[in-house]
Amino acid sequence: MMKARTILKFNPDRAQRIGAVKHVVYEYANLMAAAHYSLRGQAPWRTNCDDAFLLGCRKMDDFLLKNSRSNDGTKKLDDVLALDYMPSKTKRRWALPIWSGQWRRAMNKQLAHIAYARQKSWDHRLWVPQLEAEFNKAYWDFRDSVTDDDYGEELDRQLAFCQGKPGFQDIVLQRR
Repeated sequence: MMKARTILKFNPDRAQRIGAVKHVVYEYANLMAAAHYSLRGQAPWRTNCDDAFLLGCRKMDDFLLKNSRSNDGTKKLDDVLALDYMPSKTKRRWALPIWSGQWRRAMNKQLAHIAYARQKSWDHRLWVPQLEAEFNKAYWDFRDSVTDDDYGEELDRQLAFCQGKPGFQDIVLQRR
């Protein structure tokens, strides 16, 4: 008889939330950098940027849209969620309609499997500009929803830090 596993409810404290901001901004900055180089890079490394972009879309989708933390088989569900930084009962002012409607399900197979079910064709020239704009808008709508000064200041500080890192000077990490 299998023993049932207890899943621990995770509720990050203020210090954990502030500490996780660097991960949120890092993922946003890398998503924008991958989009930049996907559109401007040369084969074959441009293809690596496409994969990084799509994986970044998936990560930011989870952060921006999920209502609960993932069960990854461990006893602790500790995903960082946009909801962690917003006042309770605040409604999201953003959506990811292109990603959610066109690519979320398809990317499960594209990114993690070599599968016969890969029936949707990826053309970075068509999709990266649309998805980049959609995720950029969603990120800034999220940022505008953060009303706690400490969280907001840390988001802005980490973004300035990322913008100053080597290789990021040409990447637009601002509202468009």
